[in-house]
Amino acid sequence: MAHGAAAHGVRSPPRFPVAARRTARSAGRGPSLEAGGDSHRRSLYLKHSRDDQSLLLATFDDADILACYRRSESIVPQQALALSNSKLSLDTGRLLAGNIGPVSDDRAFALKAFSLVLCRAPTEEELTACLEFLKAVPKRDRLVHALLNHNDFVMIR
Repeated sequence: MAHGAAAHGVRSPPRFPVAARRTARSAGRGPSLEAGGDSHRRSLYLKHSRDDQSLLLATFDDADILACYRRSESIVPQQALALSNSKLSLDTGRLLAGNIGPVSDDRAFALKAFSLVLCRAPTEEELTACLEFLKAVPKRDRLVHALLNHNDFVMIR
């Protein structure tokens, strides 16, 4: 039985802003390998077999489908490039920058963007880097895109 706002048909905003693009159709079977960068699905698992292999997974040091062994951690530089250049992260950066709303100065925008994406306040060093970035690249959505590629956003610890 639903309680609180859900019982009255009121839907609260997502706690994680990137999840705002999810819909009821987002549930169920994992994303197709053919979808490429057009899928907005989150998934821990993809079908990966001898017949169904993704070129994107090869970029991420995919497992050998004919071997069964314990794998060590691996990080390849192409992983960061794939995320940074993906249509999904660029579109999400624009979407979230628009969700921040009209903010008059770059400092206030950087503080809101950092809080929205990373759920924490920036250190002084990080805030200075954000302000320098906004002076060099005046497009605010690019700052949000950079934050989506921040190590604190990408890594699960």
